Amino acid sequence: MNYPQIKPTLNLDFSNTKTLDPRINFRRGTPGAYYDGKTYAKAEENLIEYSEDFSNAYWSKSNASITSDDIDAPDGTVSSADKIVENTATSSHQIFAGGAGTLGKTYTLSYFVKTAGRTSCRISFSGEGSAVFNVSTGSVIKNQFLSASIESVGNDWYRVAATVIKTNSNEDVFIGPALDDGNLSYAGDGSSGLYIWGAQLEQRDTVTAYTSTMLEDGTSAPITKYQPQLMFASPDQPRFDHDVLTGESKGLLIEESRTNLIAYSQQIEKQATSASTHNRWVVSSSSNALLSLNNSIAPDGTLSASKFYADSFDFTPSFYQQVYTTDTTPETLTFSIFAKAGQANRYLQLFIGSGDVDGNPFVNFNLFDGTISRDDDSIGSIEDVGNGWYRCIITFTTVSTSGLLINPVVYLIDDVNAARAASLTGDGYSGIYIWGAQLEEGSFATSYIKTSGASATRSDDDANITGENFSSWYRQDEGSLYSEISTFDSRNSQARLTISDGTDNNRIFMAANIGDNILKVDGWGSSNIGDYDLNINDFEVDKIYKKSFGLKRNDYFISINGQSQSGITSQDIPLPLVNRLDFSTRSTSHYVNGHIKKLSYYPQRLTNEQLQQLTK
Repeated sequence: MNYPQIKPTLNLDFSNTKTLDPRINFRRGTPGAYYDGKTYAKAEENLIEYSEDFSNAYWSKSNASITSDDIDAPDGTVSSADKIVENTATSSHQIFAGGAGTLGKTYTLSYFVKTAGRTSCRISFSGEGSAVFNVSTGSVIKNQFLSASIESVGNDWYRVAATVIKTNSNEDVFIGPALDDGNLSYAGDGSSGLYIWGAQLEQRDTVTAYTSTMLEDGTSAPITKYQPQLMFASPDQPRFDHDVLTGESKGLLIEESRTNLIAYSQQIEKQATSASTHNRWVVSSSSNALLSLNNSIAPDGTLSASKFYADSFDFTPSFYQQVYTTDTTPETLTFSIFAKAGQANRYLQLFIGSGDVDGNPFVNFNLFDGTISRDDDSIGSIEDVGNGWYRCIITFTTVSTSGLLINPVVYLIDDVNAARAASLTGDGYSGIYIWGAQLEEGSFATSYIKTSGASATRSDDDANITGENFSSWYRQDEGSLYSEISTFDSRNSQARLTISDGTDNNRIFMAANIGDNILKVDGWGSSNIGDYDLNINDFEVDKIYKKSFGLKRNDYFISINGQSQSGITSQDIPLPLVNRLDFSTRSTSHYVNGHIKKLSYYPQRLTNEQLQQLTK
C-alpha cells in the first residue's frame, strides 16, 4: 500500500481521543445536547411475573379466588382482565407474590383496578404497612408508605400505586379488596371483589408507564430496560457525540446556532383552554385528546415524557402550540418531537396548520417499526434514538410576508395511512408517549434545545486554530488535508471547513457535504484559483465521508471514498496566504452541522495515489 511516509503535523482524531487538541480554541455559550456513548438510563421495569395472569401459581391466594379473563382490560384487549373474588372468611382477602426484597431500596407497586362489588382496594408490603384506595371516588383512604396515588385511566378503571423504602426482608407484596373505612380484615360475602389487571413492581420512587411481563408463549419473566441517555454538555464544553444504537464514536459535533420557538418543550400537557393563548399547549375544544404529564421515562432519563391518548368520544385527538415569529419573508422551518409507541393501533401524525404555511403538510409515523407510512410531500424524516424512542421530523415552508403564525399540530391516529386530521374513537387508555418538541428556523433538525416557559437558543459551536498554533503546522506553499466528516446539512457547499486569513479574498474551503465547489480556492485579493467538484451519487446525510485534498501551485487533487478528480488551473499563481483554520465557520452561514471524526494535515503535496489510498 502506498501510504504517506511523512507524518501529519496536525492529527486530530476526535472519535478516539474524545478530547480537544490544546491548540484549538473552542466556544459555545450555552448547553448542548449529545450522546456520550456510555450513559444509559433505566427505562421500563417490572419485577412482577405474570403481571396479567393472576390465576397463575406464581400468585398465592389467601381467602380469595381468581376468575380469569372476565372483562376487557384498560388497554382495550378483550376479556383479558381477571376478577379477584373474596370468600366468606372473616379475614384479609388477597393475593400475593414475592418481588421486593432488597433492604434500603425504594420500590413502587401498582396495578389497575375496577369495582366488582367492592369499591376499595389495597396495596401492602409485608411488614411495611398498607395503603387503601377507594376506586369509586378515586381517593386515597389510608397510606402508611412514602407515597400513594390513584389515577383514573378511563372506563371506570383506576391505576393505584404505592411507594415504600424496604426495611423488612420479606419480599411479599399484596393486592386485593378492602372496606371503604380502610379495614383489610372483614367477613366476605363470597361473591364480591375487584377486577384487576397489569401489576407492576419497580425499584424506584415513582410509578411509570405500565410494562407487561407476559411472553407470547404464555410464560412470564421480569423485565428491566435501559436506553441511551441524552446528555447536556455545559457551556464551552465540546460534544463528542455517539451513535445511539451502536455506541460508535461519531467525533466532534459542530452546529450552527438555533432557537427552539416552542415555549414548553417538555411540559407537554394542556396548559391553555383557548387558541388565543399563544406559546402554550392547547387541546382543541373539538378534540378528545388527553395528555398525562410525567408518565414515562424520556430520552434524557427523566420521568418527563407525556402520554397522549384519547377518551371514548369520536373526534380528532390533537393538541398544538401557536407560535409567532417576526420574520417578514417566506422561510423554511422544521418541527420535531420525540415519540414512542404505546398501545396497539396508535400512531403519530404531525401537521402544520396555518394560513401562513404552504400546503398545510402532514406526515404519518409508525412508531412500532420506526418508519414513515405516509408523506405526500417527502418532507418527513425519523431518527431512532433507542429503546423504542424516535425523533419524528417535518420540514415546511411559509408563504406569508408579514409576521408569521406557525401552528404545529400533533395528532393521534389509529390508521397508519390516515389522511390529515382523521377522527379516532379512544378508549381512555391507549396512546403514545411524547417528549421534547422543537420548532426551529432551518431546513433540517439540529440537536434538542430544552425550553421551559419561553423560547431558548443554543449558541453555535465555534472552534478554530489561529496564530502560532496555526503556523506551527501549516505550510503556505503546499500541503495535503485528510478528513472524515459527516453532515446533516444537505445544501450544496453549505457545511464546510475553512482555511483563510479571515476574509473571503484569501481562503481554501472544503465542503463537508457533496455538491458544487467541494474544494474552492480564492487567493491574492480576488483571483479565483479554481473550484473543484466531485459529486457522489445518492449522498447521505449523517454519513461519514473520507476526503483528501492535495494543494500546490497549479496542482490540485481531490479524492472522496476512493473516487478521485485532479484539477489544473489556468492561473499560475501561488496558494493564498492564510493564518487560521475554522472548524465551524468564518462567516455566519456555513457550518459543518455534523461530526468531525478525524482531520489530518500533511506539510507536503502527497501523490495522487497516496491521497486516493487514504480515502479507501
